[in-house]
Amino acid sequence: METHWPSLLSRVVVATIGLAAMAVVIAVPADAAVIGGVDMQRACTVQNPGMGLAAVVTDAHNAYSWRCRAPWGYQVGINVNAACTDQYGGGAYATVLNAADPYSWRCNR
Repeated sequence: METHWPSLLSRVVVATIGLAAMAVVIAVPADAAVIGGVDMQRACTVQNPGMGLAAVVTDAHNAYSWRCRAPWGYQVGINVNAACTDQYGGGAYATVLNAADPYSWRCNR
């Protein structure tokens, strides 16, 4: 019996993509409601008090590229779940609608 690797590889890739899509759907409960956007500048201020950091996107095609940056070059990531809790209270959590869009973060409850 002859194995056709390209065909088998195609099936594995399609199955993997399908599982990944299911994981994304499962990650957000059906009854989750969007309660608002995420104020990234506020997150930088609250998560790094007294440092005067600015919220910046370091890659226009990556939702996970938000950083709090200082003029002298120091930078640190943003905890987006903590930002949602700070803005909207307990039980709020972050989701990203499009991993390629830094402005697609939302807070849910």
